[in-house]
Amino acid sequence: MELLAMTTLSDSPVSLNPADRLKTPEAAAFLGLEPITLRCWRCAKTGPAYYRNGKRILYEVRDLQKWLEARRVTHEEVPL
Repeated sequence: MELLAMTTLSDSPVSLNPADRLKTPEAAAFLGLEPITLRCWRCAKTGPAYYRNGKRILYEVRDLQKWLEARRVTHEEVPL
């Protein structure tokens, strides 16, 4: 499955593969957040999964998608 995402660097659609890895600013743009939010979540041990290689932090697109999907809210009635 191919995804299109807007990046704050170019403001033009970018084709993303679920296995692609994004740096913090790109991942934040994908989620509609500021990069500092992802940094704070990493310190708090929350937020989407990520890879750390030395000082380099990378987020896999499929992990960002899973993280978003887990927070999806539907307004269906719950049976009593």
